[in-house]
Amino acid sequence: MTFRFESLLRLRKNAENLQQRALAEMQIHLYARQNELQKMKVTGEENGAELQTRLQQSIPGRTLGLYSDYFRSLNIQSKVYNRLIEETGAKVNAQRTELIEAMRKRRVLEILKERDLLKKKRGMLKEEIGMMDEIASTRWKRGSL
Repeated sequence: MTFRFESLLRLRKNAENLQQRALAEMQIHLYARQNELQKMKVTGEENGAELQTRLQQSIPGRTLGLYSDYFRSLNIQSKVYNRLIEETGAKVNAQRTELIEAMRKRRVLEILKERDLLKKKRGMLKEEIGMMDEIASTRWKRGSL
């Protein structure tokens, strides 16, 4: 007993697996960007605290300018990373939607397969009952003769 859409079901399962892999890769990329942004924020906070302790001492203007440039560049990098995270998040959501659709398509075929198997089992059971009835009636006729 083979399901008539077996090849289509295999195709849908493979498509779903590919969607899952693509989603996983995108999520890994998103988490990596988020971790990098978090590290940048922590580093910025640490350097800000260091600047505050140095400001209590006397520091040259050139060093203060370097800190200013560093914080400005850190701010720009943070904005870039935030934008990248938003774009990657949108891509992840789109990929998740595609994966859900692929899962629905596969599930529809699995339900059809289950119904087909159930229909075949019922047919076989009906044939068995018919054979048993035939055997029983034949034996009854022989016994009464």
